[in-house]
Amino acid sequence: MATRVRDFAERVLLGSTISDKLHDPGALRDVDPGPRWRGSAEPGRAPELSMSDHAEPFVRDVALADAGARGRALHFFANHELLALELMALALLRFVDAPPAFRRGLVATLRDEQRHLSMYLDRMRALGTELGDAALGGFFWRTMAELRDPAQFVAHMGLTFEQANLDYASHYLKIFEAHGDHETARVIEAVYEDEVRHVGFGLHWFERWRPDAPLLAAHGEALVAPVTLRRARGRGFDREGRRRAGFPDDYLEAIANLPSARGRPPTVHLFDPTTELELGHPQGFNPNAATRARVRDLETLPLLFARPDDVVLVRQRPREEFLTALRRAGVKLAEIVVADLDGPTIDARGLGALARVQPWGWTPRLARRLAPLRARASDDPVPPQGWPPELLAKARGVSVLRRLLPGERLSQVETIGVLAHEVGAVVDAIEQFRGAGYATVACKASWGTAGRGTIRVLAGPIPEPQRAWIRRTLARQGAIVVEPWLDRVCDLSLRLTIKSPGRARIDGVGRVLVDPRGQYLGAVIGRPTAGLPTDLARFLHGDGRDPKWLSEVWRRVADEVARELEASRYVGTVGVDALVHRVEDGSLRLRPVVELNPRVHMGHVAVHLERLVAKGSVGLWRILRRDQVRDDLPAIEMSAQGIRHGVLLTNDPALAEVVVGVLAVARTLAEAEALLGEATGGGPFF
Repeated sequence: MATRVRDFAERVLLGSTISDKLHDPGALRDVDPGPRWRGSAEPGRAPELSMSDHAEPFVRDVALADAGARGRALHFFANHELLALELMALALLRFVDAPPAFRRGLVATLRDEQRHLSMYLDRMRALGTELGDAALGGFFWRTMAELRDPAQFVAHMGLTFEQANLDYASHYLKIFEAHGDHETARVIEAVYEDEVRHVGFGLHWFERWRPDAPLLAAHGEALVAPVTLRRARGRGFDREGRRRAGFPDDYLEAIANLPSARGRPPTVHLFDPTTELELGHPQGFNPNAATRARVRDLETLPLLFARPDDVVLVRQRPREEFLTALRRAGVKLAEIVVADLDGPTIDARGLGALARVQPWGWTPRLARRLAPLRARASDDPVPPQGWPPELLAKARGVSVLRRLLPGERLSQVETIGVLAHEVGAVVDAIEQFRGAGYATVACKASWGTAGRGTIRVLAGPIPEPQRAWIRRTLARQGAIVVEPWLDRVCDLSLRLTIKSPGRARIDGVGRVLVDPRGQYLGAVIGRPTAGLPTDLARFLHGDGRDPKWLSEVWRRVADEVARELEASRYVGTVGVDALVHRVEDGSLRLRPVVELNPRVHMGHVAVHLERLVAKGSVGLWRILRRDQVRDDLPAIEMSAQGIRHGVLLTNDPALAEVVVGVLAVARTLAEAEALLGEATGGGPFF
């Protein structure tokens, strides 16, 4: 007489031996399935097969030339098959009211998993390994044992874990073949072919049950933390296997743009560049509509520097077409999570344990809003209220500059800014610099950014509107930095990372593009001297006499910045604005610190854009009005080293309201500017 499916599932689930797990019941009948299973939290296992929270790390690819290492790799695969067949058995016991055809599919899949486990065990023994020789992880069981319905089950098993296994099987099949282990390769190939069918089975039923939402969104909504969509990716990307399983092309492109499953808790990135503006309005900051739109447009910029293991929070997911272009240009995409970034608190559904939360900059208000995420971070060096506002005050730059001057080829000591706390002191400082021969003087609010919060006082009486600005700024912020407006000829950016208090690492030096008011426009991506006049390039190289001069200056700046910030215990990225200017006799001088920004900054983005550009090419990155950018852009041409030529957009133009980042890459800076002109129908761009 045929065995009841329930009896078969109970033996597989509760039996403690491998023979129980591999039991062949012969003919089956799915009658009298009984009540919904509410049994033990773990499957039956002999002690040597018990699940561990600390499974052995997977064997590195380079080690698989060794037969013993291949046996250990198969041990890992066999454990996954064991967990899968136990979970199939649990699903048969839990989902007793599911459609008969679905239950028949579960039975067939369970029997496939039994066959896979048996094949793996045979090959393991031939390679000198037995199941239980290493700790057996239980991640799949812990994340799936309490799923509430069949739709969730297939979303996790078929659409996530088994979909990822298409990548893993394809990847390791090639490696085992390369090492001449054709017998194991045949086993993996057989598993792969079954896996395509299993994924197709899961997709078929999920499509029947999914809500009225796109497949990708419905898949993500069905997953339970810590499982996210990125678990549907393995090593590489097996597009053909997924097509055979039945996935549509738009879904495939979205999965291809996901990073593979992470190996560490992520850092969460958030673009909010209004830090100084908010600190400068302690009674309440309400950005205008244009500022809010610009923030929304550029919120995907952290994708350019986040690690693949990380998470970038956005209000709206960019189009897959845009993400595909980034990926093909060499960007290793992080996970994109859509969240409410405008509410009183910022959280993200589905994220588990985190490493760190890293917004563009910290304010007390943002620290409070990010509290739900920070509570899940294991490495949070930031004080509960965020870094103190004084960290970003303009006085920091003045303090560092004072310790660097005088110096050969550097700005004169008398150009160092004056920190004033009263209207009279501001006026006295203006007159002091006028007396030294500087007709135009800059007054900088203690907290301002990208040229905002700065006025230029020209020769003659100070106009009343500017006096009113001085009074308002002092009343609100308490201090103004007064300094001469220099004859700038080139703007530079030093990019630092402070990994531990008091020690700064130089990540790069770049050339920045600003408008006449000092507002940020973009950057040269590549050598800072690319396209510069001969005398300016020669100056930066020590006038041909001291080629190490500039690198020694940057090292001094980095050390002084680390010293300046050490007492605050600050760790993280730092941007240092610098410039080259002409003095009265026409010679050039370097002002090594114009402003000091202990936060993420555009220079940090530029460092990572530089890594996308091939050697021998140079890039020009501009933040332009959306209506300037054409739809028919010069195509990207790639070399083995990166982008050789063409135009790459750095935020999705279809979602942009006011601005789009455009990176033009060519052999020379002049050619890159011409290419940018093709993309916009205009110029110049300096």
